[in-house]
Amino acid sequence: MRIFGAIVLVLLVIVAILAGVGYYVVHNADQYTPKIVADLEQKTGLQVQISHVKVRLKPTLRVTIYGLQIKNPKPFPQGDFLDVPRLDADVEEIPLIQGNIEIRSLVLDHPVIDFISDPDGLWNFQNPTASKNQPTRFSMGVIHSLEVKNGTLLGSNLIDPADTPGPVVLDFRDFSAELKEIDVRKVRRGGAGQTVAGHMQAAQARFGSIRTRNMDSRIRITPKHLIFRRFDARTHSGHARGDFDLDFGAKNTMFHTRLNVTGIGMPYLLAEFQQGPPKMTGTMAADFVLAGEVKHSSNPLTGIHGTGHFTIRNGELPSLNSNKKMAQLKRFRDPGTDNLPPSAFSTFAGDLDLKNQHMYSHRIGVNFYGIDIDGTGNTSVTAGTMDYRGVATIQKKQGFFMDLLASWFKGAKIKNGRMTFPMHLTGTMAKPKFVVH
Repeated sequence: MRIFGAIVLVLLVIVAILAGVGYYVVHNADQYTPKIVADLEQKTGLQVQISHVKVRLKPTLRVTIYGLQIKNPKPFPQGDFLDVPRLDADVEEIPLIQGNIEIRSLVLDHPVIDFISDPDGLWNFQNPTASKNQPTRFSMGVIHSLEVKNGTLLGSNLIDPADTPGPVVLDFRDFSAELKEIDVRKVRRGGAGQTVAGHMQAAQARFGSIRTRNMDSRIRITPKHLIFRRFDARTHSGHARGDFDLDFGAKNTMFHTRLNVTGIGMPYLLAEFQQGPPKMTGTMAADFVLAGEVKHSSNPLTGIHGTGHFTIRNGELPSLNSNKKMAQLKRFRDPGTDNLPPSAFSTFAGDLDLKNQHMYSHRIGVNFYGIDIDGTGNTSVTAGTMDYRGVATIQKKQGFFMDLLASWFKGAKIKNGRMTFPMHLTGTMAKPKFVVH
């Protein structure tokens, strides 16, 4: 119950404050704060701070908490799991008289939630030494609406074995969310059968190196999953749509996504992974199914794997423009393309099999404006090394001079008046080697 455990921790704060203050206490509610904090720290084993508590009776019973902070336990770094400048809880009065806390609405304003996992599977909102099953004179019922305004949500791992802080993997900025009908009794029992559903928006959202903005998504929370359904986000000049799941059931968090992207500028995309001038230009459309494990290492997403298809239109491979063979092939291109660089292409499309930190393609087709290449090969994600082999076909018939042209390329053949020849692309994206055999 990873996610539900975090929800329980926040709700425990509300229960303790309401139990300490009571619905009839209006003036000087802060007099209860030291006792409330002491009770919370005993129950959770975590350090808690509350700056100010305010109670209002009319028109509805509202408890407002200012400066709520829940600190990270050891071995986690110094800082807060939760920092909420202001929290408002509108409480149903009649159930409260009977000893039941039922919340009409709970609003967290500008919260910062920082999830951190250590290599043993412990999270920073958990403390194994905390007292359990302590009696309380108030019971918690249902929260009809839980709203987050202008929040920040972060997720990271400690690096094994020294428990040093690792890179932030999940990062939502300026996000708002609303969850409906949270049955706290089920959550506290482990959440069996409990699903919390709602809606979320984020001005900026990042997973690993992939950055988006203006994200809009339906969300579902179960005891072991955080699920984004039908999300839609902007990515530079393009769009990303799909589903994204985080599974907290195992020792290490797992993720799975179905992703469709359109209108993605290749220089923008590659800049997230590589430094220096763009290695490819053009606009990409693609669909992917990706999954993996978030590891406790300095490169937590190295185990990502999946499959997909992509098409890049109207681009070029700038590092190939100085290649002599590419310059020779330029004379065979379609009329009206003389002003285009030697490596310019109209389409670059293929399949993708991502595994073992390599991108494999069983078939890639590139149209260099009348010179078509069909090939297969792979690229190393980490080193950027390439190894592609294929066959190039000059679509324009050359007539009388075909035999002379064929002599320029080893292995060239004439078929139906068109010349074909084998090619080999090696090196790296920064320094490719294009060889015509």
